[in-house]
Amino acid sequence: MQITAPDFYKKFSCIAGACPATCCAGWQIVIDEKSLKRYARHKGPFANRLKNDINWKEQVFRQYHHRCAFLNEENLCDIYTEAGPDMLCDTCRKYPRHIEEFEGLRELSLSLSCPEAAKLLLSRQEPITFVTKEKTSSEETFDSFDYLLFTELMDTREQMFSILQDRNIPLNARLLKLLAMGHDFQLCLDKNKLYCWEGIRKKHVQTGTGEDFLEKASNWSKGSKSIPELIRDFWSVLVPEMEVLSPSWHSFLKENLSFHTQYDDQEILQLYKSFQDAMPKWQVQAEQLVLYWLYTYFCGAVYDDQIFAKVKLAIVCTLLIQDLSVGMYQQSGQPLSLKEQIRICYLFSRELEHSDPNLNKMEELLDRNPAFSFEKLLKVLC
Repeated sequence: MQITAPDFYKKFSCIAGACPATCCAGWQIVIDEKSLKRYARHKGPFANRLKNDINWKEQVFRQYHHRCAFLNEENLCDIYTEAGPDMLCDTCRKYPRHIEEFEGLRELSLSLSCPEAAKLLLSRQEPITFVTKEKTSSEETFDSFDYLLFTELMDTREQMFSILQDRNIPLNARLLKLLAMGHDFQLCLDKNKLYCWEGIRKKHVQTGTGEDFLEKASNWSKGSKSIPELIRDFWSVLVPEMEVLSPSWHSFLKENLSFHTQYDDQEILQLYKSFQDAMPKWQVQAEQLVLYWLYTYFCGAVYDDQIFAKVKLAIVCTLLIQDLSVGMYQQSGQPLSLKEQIRICYLFSRELEHSDPNLNKMEELLDRNPAFSFEKLLKVLC
């Protein structure tokens, strides 16, 4: 079994009660079967607490005021302190460590929904690399696993990483190239022409991100709407379709997206430029965010064939986080602190990544809704 992880993976350390947004609140924590059996067998004074504060039918911890029943006033876990670390369920023991399983490969990452993990990602200025090691373990066999497609996805993602991390090229030009690649590879997969992928990768290396490519991308983009209008369309399509995990999520959006109603589109374009000028590190942070989404989800297309939707996911999520950042910048009139950027990222990630229905719905909308068409995304980036 091969194990792959980003090079900063082992630097993570939970800050427990000092965390600005505990992972034990705002979402239901599902308990695995082994832990449930362990809780049912537990003896002693803490047994009654376990019995009363677990929803045994739903297999989740009960919540009070959107907080786990075992989260105390110091934001520490009573199961950990009263019964010991071995009593933690799989979710609590592993989070924010995230695992993507493939045949013969396990990819590890740190979820952006954790403030400390988001800090590691956003404070990182050098390009991220990945470490792969061989580990002796029993390998799970996947029914109908398309190893040929998976190999092509891995090779393509590696090329995308190389393009994304080339800082000699403006960020938007790099994102345009990723979008074009995702579009081309999806067409090939739809036509069952995997044998064309190597040629397409070579073509994209040859065409690069120079003036000819950018001119073609500009010609492909269509529509009379402005960039702010297109961004507003993203929000108007996504928000009504997504389940809300945090009661304060909609008020957070309203507060930080109010500039879309306060200014005309030309003023918003100037605000976008002002944000970029005031936040020179954003270009690198946006690169790290796009890489995070690609690394976590792109190769999952081996299970659902949604290649282009996963490239769109990486780009659109980063654009939406940028839009929230611009809104917060507009309100304060000052460059955002790292703490403020971290907050935007983990709040966004929690609404999306802590809900399988939300992730599935977003991919469906990215794939089918006209607001996220290839031509419109090109226009946003051109």
